[in-house]
Amino acid sequence: MINSKRLLLASCLAMSLALPAFGAEPYVTAKMMDLAILMQPPPVTGGPADNADFKAVLAVQAQASDQRKAQALADSAETIFVMFTSVLGNQFVTATLPKASELFARVSASEGDTLDAAKPIFGRVRPWIAHPEVKLFAKPSKSGSYPSGHTTKVAIDAIVLSAMVPEKRREIWVRAEDYAQSRVVGGMHYPTDLEAGWRAGTAIAAVMFQLPNFRADFEVARTEVRTALGLGPLPAR
Repeated sequence: MINSKRLLLASCLAMSLALPAFGAEPYVTAKMMDLAILMQPPPVTGGPADNADFKAVLAVQAQASDQRKAQALADSAETIFVMFTSVLGNQFVTATLPKASELFARVSASEGDTLDAAKPIFGRVRPWIAHPEVKLFAKPSKSGSYPSGHTTKVAIDAIVLSAMVPEKRREIWVRAEDYAQSRVVGGMHYPTDLEAGWRAGTAIAAVMFQLPNFRADFEVARTEVRTALGLGPLPAR
């Protein structure tokens, strides 16, 4: 029995070391930024703007190729490396970037903390749930549709990453927009959810860059990323 307990304890410890740190501490919290107060509400359900949103989702899905639908499914993964390795190359991976991985985990926690508090208040139902005509080409979720969490996250990440690697700013933002559009292709969001996500992400990033603890972590992570990519230091501003 004792050996079994020891084996179980060792297994749990090994798993805890192997798994990512889902408990990363956010830089920005819902107490610091109440999106339910700061943002306009989503379109009224069944109203003209809501119906236009629904038709836009159908149009996007009708035009999407099988390859684009497969990309929407792949883009369900909400990590900086899924988002931007295609832009920055094979050196932009978590194994070579421990400090950057920690920073972006805390960025992700900031998005989660602020949006998780606001989504139930806005209470918008996702298109694939609200409309049988909308197909699902993404990892399913039944949480609120507004604002888009993936878009909020990619907006913050694009802002932070562009500040680290301004040489790739244009490519980063092209990829960010395509990644966000995957949420409409996948039937997970309406276009206005994405618009709200861009605004939310920009607001969160603006607050984040004012925080001394974020700035300190950012400087370390930026050096790590630029070194991994074979880039020299940026000139002082």
